[in-house]
Amino acid sequence: MLVEAASGRARRALGARELVIALTVLGAALRFSTLNVQSLWEDEAATLILLHYGFGGMLSHLSASESNPPLYYVLVWAWTHVFGAGPLGFRSFSALIGSATIPAMYFAGRQISTRVGLWAALLSTVNPAMYYYSQEARNYGLLILLSALAYALWLRALREPSGKRVAQWALLSALALLTHYFAAFLFLAQAWILMRRVGWRRVWAPVAAVLVVGAALVPLAAAQRSSGKVDWIEEASLPSRIGETAKLFFVGVYGPLEILLAAVGALLAVAALALLLRRGERPERDGARDATLVLAGAFALPLALAATHAVDVYDGRNAIGNWVPFALLLACGLGTARAARASAALGAGLVALSLGVIVAIDVLPGYQRDDWRGIAGALGNGHAGRVIVSERFGEATLSVYLPEVHQIGARSVTTREVAYVSLRVKHTGGAPSAAPIPSRAPAGFQLAGVTRSEAFAVVRYRAPRPTAIATATLRRASPEAATEVSLQS
Repeated sequence: MLVEAASGRARRALGARELVIALTVLGAALRFSTLNVQSLWEDEAATLILLHYGFGGMLSHLSASESNPPLYYVLVWAWTHVFGAGPLGFRSFSALIGSATIPAMYFAGRQISTRVGLWAALLSTVNPAMYYYSQEARNYGLLILLSALAYALWLRALREPSGKRVAQWALLSALALLTHYFAAFLFLAQAWILMRRVGWRRVWAPVAAVLVVGAALVPLAAAQRSSGKVDWIEEASLPSRIGETAKLFFVGVYGPLEILLAAVGALLAVAALALLLRRGERPERDGARDATLVLAGAFALPLALAATHAVDVYDGRNAIGNWVPFALLLACGLGTARAARASAALGAGLVALSLGVIVAIDVLPGYQRDDWRGIAGALGNGHAGRVIVSERFGEATLSVYLPEVHQIGARSVTTREVAYVSLRVKHTGGAPSAAPIPSRAPAGFQLAGVTRSEAFAVVRYRAPRPTAIATATLRRASPEAATEVSLQS
């Protein structure tokens, strides 16, 4: 009997591994095959510009141009020096990281049960937010991967609290912290639970080591904070940012019918957790409890800091690492063994919803990242002396596709052509509005042409002869609130 039981477990484990491999291949195909569908946008352009420095120069400019720790930039700098800094080579690091997150989530869920691990892997494969950050050249994908691995090792340390396992968890937590400051909140929640369960004597040294890493990052974080690069976060109310986070976890950054679809996803998730409460077995319930505790702690700390205005940097993107315990909590419900058919039906609904969102975004340009590649194509090369008026940070992003574009610092400029570029206006829960255009031509210029798409508008004005015009006048005529003036040389 014992031999037969062991043989059955081995067959199930082999089948699970094959499924995870298949999901990883599917996830990688989904991510890499559509890697260049969307344009690079301003945050990615900022990363790319930073990588053009030498290694030392990149690190020295980190506090001036970014608001994150250095690990991601070190790794992607090395990656682009092997695979190139074009859009595909640049983004391929994130696609690889996003694909690796699928087996990492299985590894985390498998600490609870094989079924939970498989559901966690499947959710990682198709979730719109995981897909989005697997195709964005920023540090969020690496944060998610390291958070998943740290969570898996934390669960192992809870079950068998050896010095080696606690040290492994601490190491992955430190790497996550070196990737994004918000990893600290996941770490603190896990450290508190670990100390309560196994005693502080077993974990104090690894926990202290991670705290030392965090302390070493404080001067960099303070310098980045003082630069004002994240002041825009507080422009939105805290309740709206909390709502954006919930929407992000279900349907991603932006998409059609996002409020309705997020509500449907939430209802499916609630139904899965209700099944867990009614029919769940002990391992599933314990896994859900641990995920809930970590999730509550990782959200409570930054929200408390934001609510008290001590340090308000709470944003859904910053909290994306919390998707790991969220997905594992949901996987516990979908993996309820004693309600396998009902939970599988709910999971199928979530998978269908997620894939529908991904397909819709890939075919509807208005819901994609800002289309600076399309704007560059509409502007075209070979227009030396043309002035371009764009929203803030437009010059940096345009220069990725039009290297001859550079920002103007002078108070006036002499030109025969002015081009105003603007992006479609996104509306949470609704379809985007058409990109706005200037209401009238600058003095001395006449309308020469308008290029429109679902994602942008380019309006060109020409003068019969070179005409001097103040950059302040150009900014006032822009349909965008925050503008900058660039020259195409």
